[in-house]
Amino acid sequence: MIRRNTNQSQIVYKSIEFMGHTTSERLIEYINSNYENISLATIYRNLSKLLEEGQIKKLRLGQEEIYETVKEKHYHFKCAKCGMIYDISPSMVNLPSFEEIDGNEVTGTDLMFVGICKKCKKIS
Repeated sequence: MIRRNTNQSQIVYKSIEFMGHTTSERLIEYINSNYENISLATIYRNLSKLLEEGQIKKLRLGQEEIYETVKEKHYHFKCAKCGMIYDISPSMVNLPSFEEIDGNEVTGTDLMFVGICKKCKKIS
């Protein structure tokens, strides 16, 4: 079944893209303060649709479920002070390429580094 790319769907996608990494709560807050007449049900329905279509993905980083738009393979860095999440290119991290670990086929990774970001280091 081909689905229409509705205005509400575009708003949800563009909001996630603008925010970079967001929880559903922060996304709802952002949409409610920047757009009119978009219900919670519409936001959640479009999150499900975008996940199903592979335009966004949901990951668990620490205790939070985070949404982000689908992009090239990358890792994450979360600042322990401000909580911001940054994308880290695999080329910045010297890790081997894993295809198999202990006889198990590796089909993907979700790697998160935790530390203090550049902005917070400058403030300290």
